[in-house]
Amino acid sequence: MGQFNPFHKNVLRVGSDIADRVVLRNTRTDFKNRYDVSTLADGSVSEGLSDSFARLMSFEDNGRIIHYRICLNDEDIMEFLRHNSEIDMLTFLVFVMTHELVHIHRFSMGEADFDKVDHDEEIIVDNLTRLFLAKTPPTGRERIFRLLDKLTPPPLYNHRTIFETGGRFNAYL
Repeated sequence: MGQFNPFHKNVLRVGSDIADRVVLRNTRTDFKNRYDVSTLADGSVSEGLSDSFARLMSFEDNGRIIHYRICLNDEDIMEFLRHNSEIDMLTFLVFVMTHELVHIHRFSMGEADFDKVDHDEEIIVDNLTRLFLAKTPPTGRERIFRLLDKLTPPPLYNHRTIFETGGRFNAYL
């Protein structure tokens, strides 16, 4: 139900590429080879994604993060898009991916601690995401901002979905 079909995989790839360029342009840091993307539909994510659009995981070698995985909850994304037809899938994926890539940038630059993501970090990342997208606007961006601002509580600041303590899954959208 609601999983990405092969056509949507192309949209996911394009959305990821656009988000990557948005973050690169605004941070001058290339993270293309430091992360991958998975979804519930491709079977590489199986749990821990309820009430969130994405989760960021890290992989370590000798205590140092060497790779990130952005885990998209395609079922919730598709459900959200079905209920909010004014938002197109590509623009929403660009927003979600940009948000997660801003987290990766902040963790990689030492501006935030992956193990201690909190409410304030989500607010900072949300603000940076909006700033970056305002400077490099994808079509439909303003509709997403307006809709997310109306939701109660906004998914970005729902304390249940921002992070799980005690695990390696900390950054949520």
